[in-house]
Amino acid sequence: MSSYFGAHMADTTCTTIGRIEHIALPGLGVSRVEAKIDTGAYRSALHYQRLKVRTVDGVKLLTVVFQMGGKRKTKIFKVFKRVSVKSSNGETSRRYLISTRVLLGSHTVRAQFTLFDRSDMKYQVLLGRRFLRGRFVVDVSEKNVLG
Repeated sequence: MSSYFGAHMADTTCTTIGRIEHIALPGLGVSRVEAKIDTGAYRSALHYQRLKVRTVDGVKLLTVVFQMGGKRKTKIFKVFKRVSVKSSNGETSRRYLISTRVLLGSHTVRAQFTLFDRSDMKYQVLLGRRFLRGRFVVDVSEKNVLG
């Protein structure tokens, strides 16, 4: 092993996870859902069923209906923004960005997620590089390493 990789690996205390892991999203009322670990994606993404922005007493609110882990939950976010996201096919779109806690094994991480309609996709949650960096390494030959 080269000295770069040897030194780099010695400095990190990352937890190994598989390409698919069960997570919880307690702030969204989701106790267990499968997440795809996507090292090709910078940001993490969450499936939403419906969303609406409205203004109440001069404050913009984002109301989101999530359907995950067999449960439907409606959450209202006071803190959110819109960001540009480039998809794997090179197209850029504007998505809402929210923040919530993720439980993965014994780790609790506050993470940002873009909201995207993933109803035609197998996994409702993608965890991207920003979530992984400095915390986790991915063994692509494994699934559900942390349960």
